[in-house]
Amino acid sequence: YRFWDVITGPVLEALQPEIMVEIGSDYGPNTRRLLEFCQLHGAKLHVIDPLPKYDVAAWKERYGEHLILHEAPSLDALREIDHFDAVLIDGDHNWYTVYNELKQIEERSKASSWPFPLVMMHDVGWPYGRRDGYYNPGNIPDEYLKPYERKGMLPGSAELVEDGLNPNFPNATSENDPRNGVLTAVEDFLEGTEQEIELVRVPGLHGLGILVPSRLRERNAKLAELLQVLDLHPAVTRYVELVEAARIEAEIDRQENKALAKENRRLKQQLQDIQNSRSWRLLTTIGRIRARALGK
Repeated sequence: YRFWDVITGPVLEALQPEIMVEIGSDYGPNTRRLLEFCQLHGAKLHVIDPLPKYDVAAWKERYGEHLILHEAPSLDALREIDHFDAVLIDGDHNWYTVYNELKQIEERSKASSWPFPLVMMHDVGWPYGRRDGYYNPGNIPDEYLKPYERKGMLPGSAELVEDGLNPNFPNATSENDPRNGVLTAVEDFLEGTEQEIELVRVPGLHGLGILVPSRLRERNAKLAELLQVLDLHPAVTRYVELVEAARIEAEIDRQENKALAKENRRLKQQLQDIQNSRSWRLLTTIGRIRARALGK
């Protein structure tokens, strides 16, 4: 949703899609913006998320026919959608899931004689561009599941660490190897497809990737102009990467401070529970009696 004002919204305004798909909704900040776009333009949004964290009934009542919710894994739900003009992917950040999402999008498009859609994907940058993360490792076939641990990540460190970013998430223990990470999945898909599709990468906020069929750029001058602006000069890209590195460092500090504060609250509560216990009161009474006796 942080990309909405400067990238996602303008791209959709230029594209004017009738059918959109969002993979990964979570608490719905981006979903809400997409649905408002649908209401304004008469479009429909397929939302794919096994466990949306909002009041589904209330959202369906509010957005009506514009919202079609699939409470299922993406690789199951995509089979139920005939065609799409735009797809936004921000679900399970691992090679197997993203690669097969793109393959299913391609296969569904061919089956319905519909052009390959514009696809926007989050997390093509660090840390999940070249390293798998698993919301549910059990959903990944064994041959594609990387060894993983619930440990954190640090920029420049191939090994996982005790703290770092997302320390409680199942993260692959390796990075930058084959079939590992979101960006690797995108590159492998592009290498295997016969369609003419280009990848536009926007650095910052863990990276955004936009898959653009060549026909769209050729036929949509407004979209082509916008994409040209997003294709940053290498010096600007490097500057944004430096800013992103500083932001990630601050985010890691924030997460670690939050964890310390949580542990501090737990210890305080534990101490309070002990002090309120019958055993503590009895020990306190005995201590006072002993002190008086020694004083005499």
